[in-house]
Amino acid sequence: MIDCEEALRWLRQAEYTLQSIRVDVNGGFHAWACFKSHQAAEYALKAVLRGFGIESFGHDLIDLWRKSLKLCPSVEPLRLCIALLNKLYVPPRYPDAWAGGAVPFESYTEKDSREAMECARKVVQAVKDCLVEWCEAPEEQGSSLA
Repeated sequence: MIDCEEALRWLRQAEYTLQSIRVDVNGGFHAWACFKSHQAAEYALKAVLRGFGIESFGHDLIDLWRKSLKLCPSVEPLRLCIALLNKLYVPPRYPDAWAGGAVPFESYTEKDSREAMECARKVVQAVKDCLVEWCEAPEEQGSSLA
């Protein structure tokens, strides 16, 4: 049985993070938008896993995605997005992740951040669609997706 309250708590954080990504993209903060895209997808996948009481520690989106597949088949087609976003955890944040004198804010473009944001949006939406099936239909669970 799913803990809808916990799942929806994580999903709300994913949706909030998506909103902040839009601000970063429009403001030219592309490295942050890329990192936050990873974060939004991570929160969404953890919404499923934590809702079902499944261990979901760490930041490896591929691992979280694999664990989510049986519970949320709607995330299966997003493998390429998951692979893209999985690369955006460390490099957008740390200058020492880049060779030479490069720094993250110089290394990400608007195209990068828009692509990452769109992938994050797809992951969040797929999880939301999945959670509607688990949490909204049975009224006795006392939870709904707004």
